[in-house]
Amino acid sequence: MTRTAGSPAGSMRDSHNMADRDMLKKSILLLIAIVLLLMPAVSEGKDIPPGRWWRIPYFADQLNLTDQQKDELDRLFDYNRNRLAELKKQMEQERNDLTALMEGEHNLNENAAIVQMKKLENTRTVLAATRFSYSLEVRKLLGYEKFQQLKSLYHNWHGMQ
Repeated sequence: MTRTAGSPAGSMRDSHNMADRDMLKKSILLLIAIVLLLMPAVSEGKDIPPGRWWRIPYFADQLNLTDQQKDELDRLFDYNRNRLAELKKQMEQERNDLTALMEGEHNLNENAAIVQMKKLENTRTVLAATRFSYSLEVRKLLGYEKFQQLKSLYHNWHGMQ
């Protein structure tokens, strides 16, 4: 006995497929939300001030930075600012592409969505690694004592803001 798409059994099968696709969409969105929530803040370099903090007298005076150190920090900052801007733009595009795959009206391409999520996470990982690398370079430039002092100054300054 052959069942056609117009038969009651065909309708039930179509509604089950639609329910399965909706469940898959929800599962992938939940997975993305979990990954975003679990990103470690330490990889973002949140323990040092943003921007050109060495040009702010509060930091520069207390750390007693030389002109050479300030110039090197300027070079490091400029390089990293450009790289971070590129990565943030790429991450936004990856996020938009994933959203388009997930919210499209046509059939959900599960494999394409998973591949796109992996591309997004890879870009996010590179972004975090770039931020960490910047912190590492600042640490090498300042040395242990001044880097610890910088973190303490930032914590105190952040509390004053």
